[in-house]
Amino acid sequence: MDTNLLKQILPVEGQVLENFGETDWSLFGRQAHAVVFPHSEEEVTSILSVANENNWNCMPAGNGTWLEGCLNTDRDVNLVLSISKMNNILVHEPDNLFVELEAGVTLEQLQATLRSSKQWLPLDPPGANSSTMGAIVATSSCGALQTGFGKPRDHVLGATLITGDGKTLELGGKTVKNVAGFDLLKLLSGSWGRFGVITKLVMRLHPLPEADRTLLFSSNQQHPGPRLAHDIMHTPAMLQSISILSPGLGEEPESKDTRVAVRILESEAAVDQVEALILEQVKISPLKKMNGLESKKFFERLHNVDENSDVVIRVTSLPSEVGILIDQLENLQHLVAEKDGFGIKFLAHSESGVLIVLIDNLKRDENWLIQSTKALLKLRTSVENYGGSLTLLHAPEDLIRAVKPWGSLSEVETLFSGLEKVFDPTGILSQRELPKRKTEGRQCL
Repeated sequence: MDTNLLKQILPVEGQVLENFGETDWSLFGRQAHAVVFPHSEEEVTSILSVANENNWNCMPAGNGTWLEGCLNTDRDVNLVLSISKMNNILVHEPDNLFVELEAGVTLEQLQATLRSSKQWLPLDPPGANSSTMGAIVATSSCGALQTGFGKPRDHVLGATLITGDGKTLELGGKTVKNVAGFDLLKLLSGSWGRFGVITKLVMRLHPLPEADRTLLFSSNQQHPGPRLAHDIMHTPAMLQSISILSPGLGEEPESKDTRVAVRILESEAAVDQVEALILEQVKISPLKKMNGLESKKFFERLHNVDENSDVVIRVTSLPSEVGILIDQLENLQHLVAEKDGFGIKFLAHSESGVLIVLIDNLKRDENWLIQSTKALLKLRTSVENYGGSLTLLHAPEDLIRAVKPWGSLSEVETLFSGLEKVFDPTGILSQRELPKRKTEGRQCL
């Protein structure tokens, strides 16, 4: 691979990175030939054009913190294209509740800018401190706040996409009602960069809530976690998140009880009213009440519960099936090394039907791969029988190849193969398998 061609396009020192540490920009221990950092859409277009001419396999990225996510390919990556240097907030119109920004802007940077106008973007993906907005949208990453505010696709009003063959597409606009016909904008959320590189985004904003309160409940035989969460869901009020935490997660990691955390983001007056309605609904008192910064930090810690896990699984289902699927996690306990006192851990966003399953210490004996593959495929079949889906977000490479990130693409494979031929005719962006689109709207962390 001749990186001199790239240096002609990217003349500024540091824009073409060829020599980096063993763990930097790596994919299961393998590294791309180069990482490039364009400063403009014109440079992105030129990079993709050169990649097409030379048949270089190219992976779009943000800050490179999740390059291995859902990766399942035998192809080497010639080039990682990071948009992290395209990080300017271009337009912010507080009165119209929207912001236009380059895709390399991090969520943390954006929230800090919006705070002075008492506005925010209600997204809480894993790794929020370093996640770029382009990567958040491309991977459809979100957390507990999806219950009250939706997924990334629900916040995107417009986007600029540079397709695999170097064409520039302007999608959407700056108002909610800006789409007629087939909505290409919705394809970007969860596309994992398969259709092109996102360079700009227009995001819909929300007023910053006056008060932030979390009620933490402890479950017991009379009030098991899933049933308690189900009862809270039926409170006659808008709740921003309802999360079920297994033992080993959250504020008190030594706790042996499953807990339920309810977050209320409202005006000062409304928070007390909503809390009273919840307590009237469930007839038990919370184990702990957190307000303001304490409440915010509690959920920030939950964003990164999977940071050191060997295996991370996302299950999506109907909210009514979450309890049944939690019970089935017992079938995975034999995959955990004995030194792990908690075994399988989980975090469920019950009203969204999302269940995150964590194996912190995967057993690595002689038959680990066969046993792990069999157990995960069995769980995937069970989940699909309930109308849900199982995504393997992170795991050792051998296990990802055996289980596959999303399983079979089934009847939508032909559709997406056709779309890829339109957006990326030479296939230079094809590193990852695509998820089943029937559940894309729910595939969030």
